[in-house]
Amino acid sequence: MNSVQINHFHRMGFLLVPNPMSRQEMVEIEALQRQVEPEWEGADLPGRFNAGACQFLMMGELLLRQAERPQLLEWARTLLECEDIHIGACGLGDASKIVASDGRPQRQVHWHADGGPEIAQVAVRTALDMHGSDNGPLRILPGSMERPSEDVKEELRQIELASGQYDQCPDLFFARHPSEIEVCLDPRWTLVWNPGTWHATGIKVSEGPRRAMSWNYFPVGGRRRDCEAVKHFFAESWRAWSVERQRLWGLIDD
Repeated sequence: MNSVQINHFHRMGFLLVPNPMSRQEMVEIEALQRQVEPEWEGADLPGRFNAGACQFLMMGELLLRQAERPQLLEWARTLLECEDIHIGACGLGDASKIVASDGRPQRQVHWHADGGPEIAQVAVRTALDMHGSDNGPLRILPGSMERPSEDVKEELRQIELASGQYDQCPDLFFARHPSEIEVCLDPRWTLVWNPGTWHATGIKVSEGPRRAMSWNYFPVGGRRRDCEAVKHFFAESWRAWSVERQRLWGLIDD
């Protein structure tokens, strides 16, 4: 990762790099995901846990090792500009399956940001399927992670109202922003980004899955959304992990 790429990440909020996982690793991950998904769908999981994190952690060591890759840890430390980092969130699966559960007519994620300018984070996302223009591609508003949330929200609201389809002010926004970038994520590439950048998806109209795996690195004191889930799924082994590994997964502070 060179200085030009680093500057692009800090200016735009995202960076595309070659997938660091080998073709064989991707084949193994894809096969295991298909095996685990039915068990995950039928499992009685604690309601306090994020569903995507549960599927990720049910994949076991195969995915833990991907998030622990030295190359990715080096990138995260460089982009976060700190040495002490941890993995505080993770996820796997086809998020488009639950997008319309709130009654919206289309399988499309609305504009939102996962955190604001005050939250330092670096996320890694790799698709298992092609997220092309018909399969709910990610849409990013470059540089928006540094803007006040209310400013971005009002801008998106006004663009949405300009479509002329509302009698009242909408709470969810889907309309295209003139500055957005559509990221058609191919499994050959990995997205390294700041989820505090405002993002949405295109409409999913194609058949077939839209699966991806992702995890977020944070500096000390950062988010630890899925740490209790890690303890739950690795209840028989996590205490035997090295101190370094426990610290990396946010299970201990020192």
